[in-house]
Amino acid sequence: MIKPFPIATLGLLVAAHLFAASAFGAGLPVGVASAASAPAAAVEAPARAELAFRPQTVYGSRVVSEDTTWRGEVLVDGVLVIAPQATLTVEPGAVVRFRRNGSQAAQLVVQGRLIVSGTRETPVLFGSALAEPQAADWQGILLLGSEKKNILENCRIEGAESGLEALYSTVILKGVKAARSQTGFRFQDALVTMEGGGATDCDTAVRLSESEATLRGVVLSGNRQGINALHSSLYLADATLSGNRSAGFAADGCRIKFQGGQVAGNGSGVTLLGCEGSILGAKLMKNREFGLSLSASRVKVVGNQIFGNGNNGVIVTDGAAAAWDNAIYENAGFDLYHSGLDEFRAPANWWGGGQPKVFDNNGRGRVLFSPVLGAKPQSMR
Repeated sequence: MIKPFPIATLGLLVAAHLFAASAFGAGLPVGVASAASAPAAAVEAPARAELAFRPQTVYGSRVVSEDTTWRGEVLVDGVLVIAPQATLTVEPGAVVRFRRNGSQAAQLVVQGRLIVSGTRETPVLFGSALAEPQAADWQGILLLGSEKKNILENCRIEGAESGLEALYSTVILKGVKAARSQTGFRFQDALVTMEGGGATDCDTAVRLSESEATLRGVVLSGNRQGINALHSSLYLADATLSGNRSAGFAADGCRIKFQGGQVAGNGSGVTLLGCEGSILGAKLMKNREFGLSLSASRVKVVGNQIFGNGNNGVIVTDGAAAAWDNAIYENAGFDLYHSGLDEFRAPANWWGGGQPKVFDNNGRGRVLFSPVLGAKPQSMR
């Protein structure tokens, strides 16, 4: 059992950094100042309007040590900490807004337990107190050393630095959506189950580190990158990763089971480095660069459709993985690009009905693609 972090060591009430700059004239006669050395007039960004908001409950920066229930409209003006012995329950339809208190970004820190009970008809909203929310208007929700049964259902988190962060915590998410945040969901040393929901208009939708996560039916679209995973165990089922400008999915040193769903219309599709596991029955299609890239990864690639990508369909650098029963076709570059020196085994795939478009490093790395299927695998027809 992880011991709760002492409140005094949270380090969450630190004042904003102060910056100073100066300019000096150079090579000018004594008594003559350059334009750069003259004091610059301070230019302040125009104040952003707040929402018309009439909260029934207002919290300043404080620690809540008793079980508490939120309903209606709630304003958090600063950093609110839920102590290890307390449970915060948020009822259906509640609207919780966060307002910066001077230089201090607002945040909800949960060391106890968090229960958010939104419904499809009456979801819960966590957002900025400003009329036009932007990423990092407030810090987000942090589950800190909370191994209790945290459950969030049918809620939306927007305008945060990290919409929901779980650090050494356990959490179940059902129908939870993050939007217009720097990072939608951040999990470090966490145990996570996520069903439905997803993230849009974030820099990174989901960031995982040293965590165990099960994601089912999530939709991650219109972000800079979809999923970024490091040294984690991830089961991803029936997910949609689409329109992410840089990358759909990237993992380093992870154990992966990727089943069903699609990775479509991203900058790049799926990138695995030093991973192991499987990619089964997915569509990796119409990404700007490639569908799948495998490097030093012991992964079986079975029953997938990999087509219409702007460069190569599948990129491999060694022979650690293998691919069979896939349909790999109509990619703008090569359907399979092997840049290494090992044998790569890709038997019993369908390559669009013609000769496979395969690059084998000018013969230095063999691609064994026989036999070739004469039609798409039965499961794809």
